[in-house]
Amino acid sequence: MSDAVDLTDKGSFSFWYEEKLRFSDIDMLGHVNNVAYAALIESGRIAFVREGLGAPLPPGALVVMVRIEIDYRAELHYPATVHIGSRLMRIGRTSLVIGCSVFRGDLCAATSVTTLVLIDSKTRRPIPIPEEARAALEKAR
Repeated sequence: MSDAVDLTDKGSFSFWYEEKLRFSDIDMLGHVNNVAYAALIESGRIAFVREGLGAPLPPGALVVMVRIEIDYRAELHYPATVHIGSRLMRIGRTSLVIGCSVFRGDLCAATSVTTLVLIDSKTRRPIPIPEEARAALEKAR
């Protein structure tokens, strides 16, 4: 799967998650704080991965985030409802890359690319993504 996906285009996503902005999300300037964007992206990403895996992980397996990039593209203000689009960008042997974007209407307020790795909870080392999870994630993209 190519990384050349336009994450600012709503048409790039088939999975959506809705969140309401909270008053506590705003900063002294009156717009949504950068940390709140990270939390919104996290909510969309977790919903996508939970639904996308389609099957429980092997016993003792954990999904950990090893990298995140966030591009802040526009201000958001309270109150508002936003939609977080999520999609599979790439899947490797032990890792997957998820693209997410935060939209208010047609406005793309932020884009994100996150790398997740499947690890063994005891050894803390990467383990292969099971074939059934891989197939489910490919369908969910």
